[in-house]
Amino acid sequence: MAENKKIRINHPPSAQKLKGIIGKYMLKATIANKIPWKKLGWVSAGFPVELLWTYNVYPLHPENAACAAGVRKMSQEMIEYAESLGFSRDLCSYFKTNIGAYDKKLAITMGGIDKPHFCASTNTICDTHVKWFQTQARRMGVPYFAFDIPSFVSGSDDSRMDEYLEYIVDQIYKFFDFMYDITGKKFNLKRFKQIIDKSDRLAELWHEIYEYRKISPTPYSFQDTLSSIFPMVLLSGLDVGIKFYEAILKDVKSMVAEGKGEMPPGTEKYRLIWEGIPHWPKIRFLYDMAKYGAISVYEPYTLSFAPRKRTDLPEDEFMKEMAKLMVHFPYNYNLETRIEYFKDVIDKYNIDGVILHENMSCRPSTVGMVDLKNAIQRDKGIPVWILSADMNDPRAWADEPIKNRLEAFIELMRENKKSN
Repeated sequence: MAENKKIRINHPPSAQKLKGIIGKYMLKATIANKIPWKKLGWVSAGFPVELLWTYNVYPLHPENAACAAGVRKMSQEMIEYAESLGFSRDLCSYFKTNIGAYDKKLAITMGGIDKPHFCASTNTICDTHVKWFQTQARRMGVPYFAFDIPSFVSGSDDSRMDEYLEYIVDQIYKFFDFMYDITGKKFNLKRFKQIIDKSDRLAELWHEIYEYRKISPTPYSFQDTLSSIFPMVLLSGLDVGIKFYEAILKDVKSMVAEGKGEMPPGTEKYRLIWEGIPHWPKIRFLYDMAKYGAISVYEPYTLSFAPRKRTDLPEDEFMKEMAKLMVHFPYNYNLETRIEYFKDVIDKYNIDGVILHENMSCRPSTVGMVDLKNAIQRDKGIPVWILSADMNDPRAWADEPIKNRLEAFIELMRENKKSN
């Protein structure tokens, strides 16, 4: 199968600003850890990082650090070190990367992470967070707080949701007590709402960028969103992220006005959904896809960090809204909701094919993938590829077999488009 080996992704000019944003974040994190009155906290994906900024606590994100280690080709060494301590190969590769990166004092630029004053997580996305953060908190000798978030499963009704929200709100107030013990500060509702307002503005901009991704050729691809979610994950509620997204949106609008996309004119052939975390050590695979004219224009993974928020509510209702954000998360959707969610996106974004990453390290997100694949192929008539790999363990990736499967998937899309 022919491929264009000279394909070039035309990233928006403002994308270069992200390097400076991440660099300053890393520098401030290093400095903060050396100032006696500053506090650092490890938080998981799905944890409302705005809570930490409310207390002026600097958030560190072990998953984000693990991604960096993967991209820097350091993850396998860290994983194998963790396995040498007795941690099973079947466990999450982010977790094992974190074990190795912390123990071996890996540089922060290579995926290392400093010791926090506490750890906090939710099980919103993955139950692994609970044992991961509990294990590391115990090994480091720091306090740990866990949010227990119920899943809104098929058959649940509004009354059950109300029970869940009350249960989570109780935990939010317990977290305030936990933070008082850590920082000596009482919860400041006014400051929290100010931060949430900025967080919502950040999410609003991200959703607007996603709206422009509906246009063909797309002005913004997975090659960009997988890195530019950084402010949404760790800087949500701060001005720096808002300014960055405003600059991105300005570039995107300019590209659309000029009829330009991220791929050279006439080369965007197949518009994809990518479901799940990418394989970080081989992130160039996205550029390999582009050689065949395939580009991801939608990813639940990169959108799920940007829920819209409301602050125009009395405290009790506001807290319930915050609790609902932890329950209503794409990775928590039951199968029926997930299928309808994908079908809606396929129509709105003019999707030609779907890649479902069957991630060996993220089993909760892969549950039901065969049913999802069958439903999409049956109801929407487009090819779906279940790609079996791992987000951070290079041992789960084989270049040639995956290239062969990619070419087969491209051929399926080509024939499907020809017949329709």
